[in-house]
Amino acid sequence: MAEMQAYRPETPEDPDRLWIWERHVYLDENKRSWLPITLKTSENFQVLLRQADIPLGLPMSPKDLQAYELPLMWQLYPGKKYRGSDSMLWQILYHIKFRGVEDMLLERLPSEDQ
Repeated sequence: MAEMQAYRPETPEDPDRLWIWERHVYLDENKRSWLPITLKTSENFQVLLRQADIPLGLPMSPKDLQAYELPLMWQLYPGKKYRGSDSMLWQILYHIKFRGVEDMLLERLPSEDQ
């Protein structure tokens, strides 16, 4: 009887930067699109980012950017963290690629002035 091999997820490199392109679409330095899903509770604020190749619309204008609840850009920092354009730190809880689907889960860390 043939043995089935367990499929192990890949651990891809974290993007250096993620920039907002249009509402609910970020681009990384390789022009790959990432779609955010926000998960909020009273205790924490998480964002699941899924890499998906989609047709891009027009970039957001400055007027559209004023009321957006997520950072306009994330910059990779040491220690598996991103710093948002709002200066908040986000911990990378996981970043995997499983059966062709790449997901990264970020959790906003408490601000130092709280």
